[in-house]
Order: sequence, then structure tokens, then C-alpha cells
Amino acid sequence: MAGLLQDLRYALRQLRKNPGFTAVVVATLGLGIGANTAIFSVVNTVLLAPLPYGDVDRLMMIWGRNPTRGDQQFPVSPGDFIDWRQKNDVFEDVAASYDYEMTLTNAGEPKLVIGYALSPNYFRILGVPPRMGRTFTDEEDASGTRVAVLSDKMWRTTFRGDPNILGKSVTLDAKPFSVIGVMPADFSFPPQTELWMPASISPAVYGDFEHRYIRVVGRLKPGISVADAQTRMNALERQIAAQHPQTDAGNETWVQPLRQQLVGDIRMPLLALSGAVALVLLIACVNIASLLLARAAGRRVEVSVRLALGAGRLRLLQQFLIESLILSLLGGAAGIALALSSSRFLLAIFPSGLANLSIPKVDAIPINGPVLCFALGITLLTGLLFGGIPALQSRLHDNDALKESSRGLTATSRSARLRRALVTAEIALSLILLMGAGLMVESFRQVYRVDLGFRPDRLLGLEIFLPPNRYPGDQPQKQTNFVNDVLTHLNSLPGVRSAAAANFLPLTGFWGTTDFVIEGRPVLRDLKPLADNRRVTPSYFATMGISLLRGRGFTESDRAGSEKVAMVNTALAHRYFGSEDPIDKVLELNDSGQEERWRIVGVVSDVKAFGPEEAAHADLYRPLEQSPSALLGFAVRASGDPSALLKPAEQAVWEVDKDQPIFDAMPMSMLAAQSITLRRTSTILLASFAALALVLAAIGLYGVMAYSVAQRTHEIGLRMALGALHQDVLRLVIRQAIWLVVIGEGIGVMAALFLTHAAATLLYGVSPANPWVAAVAMAVLTLVALIAAYVPARRAAKVDPMVALRYE
Repeated sequence: MAGLLQDLRYALRQLRKNPGFTAVVVATLGLGIGANTAIFSVVNTVLLAPLPYGDVDRLMMIWGRNPTRGDQQFPVSPGDFIDWRQKNDVFEDVAASYDYEMTLTNAGEPKLVIGYALSPNYFRILGVPPRMGRTFTDEEDASGTRVAVLSDKMWRTTFRGDPNILGKSVTLDAKPFSVIGVMPADFSFPPQTELWMPASISPAVYGDFEHRYIRVVGRLKPGISVADAQTRMNALERQIAAQHPQTDAGNETWVQPLRQQLVGDIRMPLLALSGAVALVLLIACVNIASLLLARAAGRRVEVSVRLALGAGRLRLLQQFLIESLILSLLGGAAGIALALSSSRFLLAIFPSGLANLSIPKVDAIPINGPVLCFALGITLLTGLLFGGIPALQSRLHDNDALKESSRGLTATSRSARLRRALVTAEIALSLILLMGAGLMVESFRQVYRVDLGFRPDRLLGLEIFLPPNRYPGDQPQKQTNFVNDVLTHLNSLPGVRSAAAANFLPLTGFWGTTDFVIEGRPVLRDLKPLADNRRVTPSYFATMGISLLRGRGFTESDRAGSEKVAMVNTALAHRYFGSEDPIDKVLELNDSGQEERWRIVGVVSDVKAFGPEEAAHADLYRPLEQSPSALLGFAVRASGDPSALLKPAEQAVWEVDKDQPIFDAMPMSMLAAQSITLRRTSTILLASFAALALVLAAIGLYGVMAYSVAQRTHEIGLRMALGALHQDVLRLVIRQAIWLVVIGEGIGVMAALFLTHAAATLLYGVSPANPWVAAVAMAVLTLVALIAAYVPARRAAKVDPMVALRYE
């Protein structure tokens, strides 16, 4: 212990004697550790933090999918759910849910509430008890009793944390519901849900295999793997499909862990950023190891004296490791400070709450216990990593350094080769990051240039759910009158060029599908064509800026009672009609409970309703008057800034119905920007890490070349005394640097091609082996390396031969 304290005091004296060296190392480590800690805080919050559910690894979402039709994920029908519940042998229990948007009144202003109807065992499967009261009983579900469980957020905000809320009545869609419970603050499933009520799935719908609206959650039996559950549920679904080919032919199941469902689209970008920032820290460690090697070379006499006086190899190793650990701890402290200061920035840029992406909502990114433990762990690991190499290189024979001439008190050739190898590794790692960042930048450029198929500029969107108690589905004229009256008020507002309505606006995340049959064509293998079900007013296409390609658009004469007409987009026309003209073809639909014939009258351009990176769906458009909808989106084309119309547009709705809540109102350009937020954020962070790696590599190369020039001063002076010119010396030093760069880039290109192929899912519109990106990355790295090598090369070319010959 006394020896340890002695080494600690000596190490502190050594670092205090070299403040410049200490500051460089601490700053480099602070950047590397801080960046890693900051990114890990996001990873910990989103991917690793414990979920408030019991035995979460056995909780699964169970979806339907149909690869034959290109459907990757969809809710299932009541019939599928009942068969799954009764016949599966891999789940302890399964529960059903479906979303249920309602209007809350008599609690302040009318408010649209996002609710979910659940089967009574849903909370039991999740294993989360309420913080107050209780959840539903089987009897309440069977009888359809109007009871509700509130989210903690709704209880605190809407009802101001009323401690006596249990037993009170709340009015939802003009019907009283008794509050029986309040869930804990950390429970929000499905995300953003504000209240829950019994699903009350009636036995009358047990045979319904056509309407898909049920989302299923289940708890695996002990010992059952996800892969095993997937295989056995697929076998069960094939049995169901054989019994119900009209609705389930080609259907499969998709068993998805609940954590994976909640993480959604953010997992792969976060893992890629974690890998990138780990490379930055590795480059920093290599850089510091190179500096320490050069420093250790100047201490060979000291080491030899210690060995001659009886110091053991382990004691010398201890001395060097203590110095490196002190440096790493100082760098770690600086890194934690950097991470703390950047947490607010990370929260601001985190793509949270986007309408069109499955990304968890993050309210805070704390630097908590697990994050601090991670920071401490990488701090100690980096200290051992960059300190271990110089410590092992210090193993000299007892009197080697003492026998050398003063000119020989330099690093051995082996040490010099190791420093060059470290710089080569830096170059390779930096090129990997540069190529990755280049591919991400090119992907973002491609995404940014994608035409969405409509003009989001100067366009305002409002989303509305018509409550069924005031606008029942069996009275479609009420819904139609509401739409027409709101459009009249919107068109009368100053600054409004046109207004239109649809059931689903692009980029909002709302959508639905319908299947159909093309008249005169057989249905192959009981698989009906499928399209996104869009219902619009006649002015919709002009207001949105969607081009009419063939035929005609909808007119005011396309109303209830007239011939049913439809329009299709290019994707639908190509998929189901090929080179045949779809105009005047007839589609048979059964979404109203009876067979209806819809004649195609026009073809419009494709709209990327789910963002620029997802291919346009097959869209089937029908007049809203001929097929009304309770879910509405109003689009308002402004002559100026659409944000100025937010309040007037909301007021126009309330002038028609003062109790109608507005779910959301936003400029469509904001939604268009949000649709690329995840890619923009990932690209900016990755490019920043690549730039930092480039700077570190340049510093490392500069250090090696400067040290090499210093050690070769005598040789350079001798060359110049024998007639070498300044440009000869310049070429000599630059050539050495170029070789390091070429070797490093060769290794880096091969490694980058492998890694970018593995992460190809993160790219858009660009090949992982894009030669232009690789060429630009190599050119940038080479240029920076040449600049870093030029300074010591120029210094070498200015050496005075007489001074060099008298060196030491």
C-alpha cells in the first residue's frame, strides 16, 4: 500500500510537470468519454431502462401479416383472436384491445380523449396494478358496464389530481362512465393512452374474420422461446386460413416482443450511433497511447535506473498504469460534465412524438446510476487500454539505456513501428466513420429530394373525430352536413385559397385499408386486392396539389344517390391493371355491409403518405359524400403563412359545432419536416462524430511525424550537409506520412465496406459500396493528413545543418 501511494504521488508530480501534455490527454478523453456517455444515456432511456411490467421478456404483441399481399403488420379480426385464445399452446393468456377515441365533456372545454378498450385480463397479463382503485372485472366486461380507468397524466391534468376521483362519473360521447381506478405514472400502454374501458367483445362477433381492428398481447409460457412461439402460432394460423380462405388465405402471425414494439423505428439508428461514438473513443485511446509511447521513450533512462536499483517488472507496470488511470479519471470527470451539459440538447433533438413514426416518447434523458456506472466502466477500460501498451513497451534490459550514447536515448525501432501502427489504425478507424457519415449524408440528401406527391407548403391540417352520439354512423347525412358547413366557413376566412376534407391526411399516421374485386376478374387463391381506403371532397386534389393524370376528378354532382365513382393512384393502377387503362373499370366493394359497384373515373399521381422513405401505397379514393367518415382531416390552402390560420380555422369548426373537439392542428410543412427528423438527427450526430474522429486522426499523425522529425534531426542535418535540398527533405517526411495514410485507408475501406453492408437498412437511395462516397471520404482524409504532416515536414526542411550536426 505504501508503494501504491508513493507511485500515486509520483504520477501526480509527473503530470503537474507536463501541464500541456496532461491538458491534451484529458481534453481528448473528455470528448470521447463524454460523447459515449451522452449517447449511452439515450440508449439506456430508450432501449435498456426497465419497463413497468411484470416479467417483461415474456410479454409479446401478436400481429397478423400476409407476405403474399405485402402486408407486414396488421391487427386481427375477433374470429382470429378467439381461435388464438382457445387453441394456442404457447401463451399462458392472451388479451384483446382496440383504440376508442371519445369526446370528453363536462370537464372544461370539450376534449378528444385517446382511449383503449381492453379485455379484463389485459392488466393482469401486463402485471401492473393500479395506483388507485381497481381494474375491470369479467362481469363488467360481459355486461358492458360503463366503467373507466384513467391514466395518471389525465387524472393530474384534466381532473387536477382529485383524490376523490374514484366513483365519480365522467361524460364520454354523452354517456356517463364511472371512474374505478387510476394507473401508475410510469404506465402508458399503448403509448399516449389516456383512459381504458372494457372491450366487451360480444359472442355475436366471434365468427367475424373479416374486420381487423383487434391488437393482441400475450404472455408466453415459461420455457417457450419467441422463435418457437412464432412457428407454432403460424401453424395455428394456417389451420384458421384453411377454414376461412375468403378472409385469411395467406395470413401468418408475427410474434413481437413488447420491448421491441415500444422501441419501434429508433433501435437501429441508436445502435449505429453507439457504434460510431465507440469508434471515436477508440481513436482517442489510440491517439493517447501514441503520445504515451513517445513520452515513455524519453523515460528509458529513468526506467533502466529503476531496474538497476532493483525495481520489479510488476512495480514498473503499476507505475505506468497508475499514471494512465489518473489521466483517464480526469478525462472521465470531464466527460461526465460534458454529458450532463448535453442531456438537454439531446432531449431537444430526440425525435419524440412524431405522428408518422413508431418512436417512444421521451420526456427526460437522465444521467442516472446506470449511466454513471457505464461512464466509470469505460473510463477505467480506456485507462487500461491506452496505458497498457506503453507500460508493456517499457520492458528494457537493466542497462540497455545506460549503455546507449546520448544520441541513442530515443525510442527503439520497435517502439517507433508501434507508434506508426497506431496512427495507421487511427486512419483506418477515421475512414470507417467518414464513409459511414458520407453514406448517411447522401441518404439524407436523397430523402430530402423525394417528392411527397403533394405540396405541404402553405397548407394547414386539422384532425377531427366526430362523436358517434351526435353523428351516428347510421345517419350519414349529419356527417356530410358537418363537413359541408365547416368547408363553407373555412373558405370564407381571409387568406384561404381553398379548403377540402378527407378521412386521412398524409403524414398524420392515420390510415385504413379496404379490399375489393375488379369486376369480371376472378379472385386468385381467395386473395382480394387491397388498397388504402381514402375518402375525399371534390376540392381535395387541387387543395393538396395532387396531379390528375387521366380521366376526371370528383365534382359536386358525385353525391349520395348518384352513380358511385372512384379514383385510383398510379401505384394501384400499375399493380392491379398493368398496362391496361383503369378508366371506366368497375370495383366491387363490401365495406358497407352490402355489395357496391364503384366505377373508376380518374387516375392521380402517387402520394407518399407515410413519409419519403416508404413506397407509395395503392390508394383508392372515393367521394366523402358517397362514403362518409367520422374520422376527418381538413386541409386548408393559405395564400400566406398557414400558422396564422390556426385559430381562425379552429373557430370555423366551433361555429358549426361548439362542442366538437379538435384533435390536432398543424401546418403540413411541419409534418413533412418531422417525417425526416430521425434521419436528419442521425446524420448530424454521425457527421459530428466523423469530424471529431478526423481531427483526432490529424492530431495523431501530426504527433507521430513531429516526433519522427525530432528524432531524425541529426540524420536530416547530415543529409543537408551532403547536398540534400529543402524539397528533398520535405518529400522524405511527406512520403513517410503518405505511406501511413495509404495503408490505413486500405484497411479502412475493407472494414467500412463490411460494416456498411451490415447496416444497409439505415441507408436510402445509396449503395453501401458507393464509389463516390468512398472517394470523397478518402480525399478528405488524405488532405487533412497531408496538412497535418506538412507542418513537421516544413520544420524539418528548415533545419540548419550545422545546428543538426551539433545535436546533443
